Amino acid sequence: MHHRASTYRTSSSYPNTVSNGYLQYQIYDSIQELLYFSYDVSSSYLRGVVSTSAVLMAAGVGDAEATAMSAAMTWAIRDGLGMIGGLLFSYVASPHFDAHVKEFRLLADVLNDVGLTLDMALPLLMSYELSWLGSPYLVLTSCSTLCKVACGICAGATKGNITDHFAISGNRADVNAKESTQETLVSLIGMALGVWLSKFLQSLEKLNKLQDAETCGADERDVQDQTCQGLNRVVTTEIITWTIFLVLTFIHVWANYIGVQTLRLRTMNYERARIALQPVIEECGRYTINNKQSKDDNKRDNSAEIVKRCTKKLPSPEYVLESLWTSILRMFRDRELHLGVRVKDLLRKEWSEEQWVFLRDEFDKEMYMIVADMYTCRKPSISVMMKLNAVDHDELKAFVHAHVLAWCMNQNVCNPKIETSLMQELVLRSHKIVGQLFEDKTRLIDSLATNGWDVTRLYLGFSPWKCDWDIMHEHNE
Repeated sequence: MHHRASTYRTSSSYPNTVSNGYLQYQIYDSIQELLYFSYDVSSSYLRGVVSTSAVLMAAGVGDAEATAMSAAMTWAIRDGLGMIGGLLFSYVASPHFDAHVKEFRLLADVLNDVGLTLDMALPLLMSYELSWLGSPYLVLTSCSTLCKVACGICAGATKGNITDHFAISGNRADVNAKESTQETLVSLIGMALGVWLSKFLQSLEKLNKLQDAETCGADERDVQDQTCQGLNRVVTTEIITWTIFLVLTFIHVWANYIGVQTLRLRTMNYERARIALQPVIEECGRYTINNKQSKDDNKRDNSAEIVKRCTKKLPSPEYVLESLWTSILRMFRDRELHLGVRVKDLLRKEWSEEQWVFLRDEFDKEMYMIVADMYTCRKPSISVMMKLNAVDHDELKAFVHAHVLAWCMNQNVCNPKIETSLMQELVLRSHKIVGQLFEDKTRLIDSLATNGWDVTRLYLGFSPWKCDWDIMHEHNE
């Protein structure tokens, strides 16, 4: 019986057919799903009870002056505005879903919590003068619906990647089916607890009415005067309701964050690649700085040893844990590395003919070009242009080269500006050592694959812009 129950809840032949961390993720995922309330699901979840009742109260349920037609029209407009906002959100965020699976998975539930909080706050906000909003109820419920729609988009977009991560034996359908049955089981538990919570709040409301009746010296049915109801019933009910909601919300965010942190994705995005390749970047950076003679053939053996040594230090995905907050911030703020820039962005800076000739000759056989500039004494600016027909492995090579060069330049942060000759020397030396990393049938890529990384799909943060400097050179001539 225990084996059958375990097989029902988890993937078949568990744990041999799923990746590490499957059980831990499912535990925390079940906790957060128990406290989850989706826009497309009935109010059977725990927080859905208190939030839905607040929305209906703000819509006019129990108000003799409210009409069913006005509530229906408001509901329809709210849904329409939410859908339009969801389309705009999908247009803006869809290019980043594959690269930031964990971040958007966490963002999905945060957006859902924001939407539920707006629902809960509707009765309170409606009591204030918000005439500058036009129709406060419509605006606030539309914002709430937009958050929930965006939550559904993020959760749906990232679910496939998480399923692929766990289905290591080609059993994607089995893992997906067990995920669905788990959600159904958790929904049933949430429905039962939600009904109990609803009855508890209802009995509390009734008890407070009886207390108000005793205080006023009247029968419960005669307690209609607002002053007679007093503050005791209102404050007590609201405090308990908000306390339950906030506690459940905190547990929901905590469980989702811990669950996402248990994921050790095998695909490489910017942050995971930077952490996994840090030993390679530092070894190559030290070689670049210490090797003063960039064209000395006697240094070849030393560089080969460095390449061999640093590729053995590559960690497996299980040992790479990126900071979600740092990764989220990098999505919105400018980095020192600009990956996949356009030519016109570089033309805004003043470059000499000698510098352009050097870069063109140095990267003539590459599918990328790196332009480095120490424009302040605290951080360098490195721009990477990708050539037409460049593939993911070319982007990985450009990614490593740019980080090696940035590491070298950061060792000279006290200099207001690095001289052009020194910069060109750094580019030459770093290009040499990075080139050896990708020799012998892409040595670095094979090492990454051996350590468990998925090198067939790379999401390193490059923009889709490509250029062809051969055509640019012919045009200039």
